[in-house]
Amino acid sequence: MNLKKFRMLAFVLSLAMVFTMLSACGGDSGSSSEASGNTSESSVTSEAVSEDTASEESGEELVMEESNVNIWAFAEPHGNYFEWVTAEYTKQHPEVTFGIQMMDTTAMNDRLAVIISAGGEGTPDLIDVEQGQFPRYMNEDKMFFEPLSERMEADGIFEKMVETRLSLYSYKGTYYGLEHALCPTTMAYRPDLFEKAGVEVPTTWDEFMAAAEQLKEQGIYIAASGDVTAGSYDDVEVYLTASGNQIVKEDGTPFIVENQALKDLLDDVLYLQKSGMILPIEVDADRWNAMAEDKVATYYTPDWAAGWLRDNVPEQSGQWKQTYLPKYDANSARTSARGGTGLCMSSFTKKDKDVLWDFMKFAMVDTDNVVKKYEMINLYPPVYEAMPLCNGPVEYYGDQVLGELYTELAPEMPAQNQAAWRSRFGESLKSYAYDWGEGNMTTDELLEYVQADVEDYIAELG
Repeated sequence: MNLKKFRMLAFVLSLAMVFTMLSACGGDSGSSSEASGNTSESSVTSEAVSEDTASEESGEELVMEESNVNIWAFAEPHGNYFEWVTAEYTKQHPEVTFGIQMMDTTAMNDRLAVIISAGGEGTPDLIDVEQGQFPRYMNEDKMFFEPLSERMEADGIFEKMVETRLSLYSYKGTYYGLEHALCPTTMAYRPDLFEKAGVEVPTTWDEFMAAAEQLKEQGIYIAASGDVTAGSYDDVEVYLTASGNQIVKEDGTPFIVENQALKDLLDDVLYLQKSGMILPIEVDADRWNAMAEDKVATYYTPDWAAGWLRDNVPEQSGQWKQTYLPKYDANSARTSARGGTGLCMSSFTKKDKDVLWDFMKFAMVDTDNVVKKYEMINLYPPVYEAMPLCNGPVEYYGDQVLGELYTELAPEMPAQNQAAWRSRFGESLKSYAYDWGEGNMTTDELLEYVQADVEDYIAELG
């Protein structure tokens, strides 16, 4: 079958599957993922104004013609932090007050698109942007955010923060946002299950593959992850990012068909799942249920999800530890990066941008404040001076000091390259993954189809 006909058939079939699922079942309201974006817009505006309006000693006075700074955020924990930190800022600068509006990412992107079309009418002043949504604005006609590179350079931000976390919000060499969290991805593991199988905790991908064989003999999965034949790509992406073989090159162009690491990882994960060594899951509950039965030995987790084990298998407190991500090859980092949210400034704002930037530094770079954020919402900071202050023992992990692990890995944090077409890769992969998993096409053919879709989309973007 030729490429064009096959791609059209796959697209039609994928649409049919979507309509079937929509008619057969409702939404899963029990998702534990902060980034799911399934919450409805609250449209609740909270005013964070300090009761103590006496100005504190703070150096040069800040002047703002319009007093109220409007912040849009999508994650409730971030909203809680903003309520606290804006109140602290207003204590020092009583002439500056804040309004915080919460909405889901879909509603936020829809409203920002309308604001762009209206020439900036109704713009917020500061926006919390989920890193996966930033590529929507990587276009001269759609770029909503104020360039910050000169301000960041002047204030030494690149020396104070992990630079690869800032590159998430960059486009053509210009930086647009400050990241909330370090987001190191490590491997949580059950020492007792590895001991039961008589195998060492793996430190490389080859050791991981070998350990999976031995754990299977004891009826234990080495991991539980999304079904790769349904297009789940998260675990593959973890290793691609760590190894520097991302699907997006530094210049934003695709690295798909020629990406040998991508081919090998897809083949390996497919083999591990089909051979019963990785449990393929449809929903998160499948993973937690298998873990509760002592059948899963590892779990890849970014820092912001380290508490999910505690929340879903609390009875296993003290049985889990965390360690480095197994290295895919000799050049790989011992960690990967997953997720992120950056605070950005609207390019349409009529407020004093010096004041807005001063608040951004106060909320996102000030050591005391980012430590407070860690205490409030468990986001390990990407700010070097704050890291040693976030190193308390974590009871669930047997009092392991996770902060020490994260601090050690901070210099190795890989960049996550951005491109406006990045989400199309995942959409296309889902269209063809089932047939690939059934053996109806090779991995090379799969990636040829996906790259062709991506290139078509890039052409549409112009």
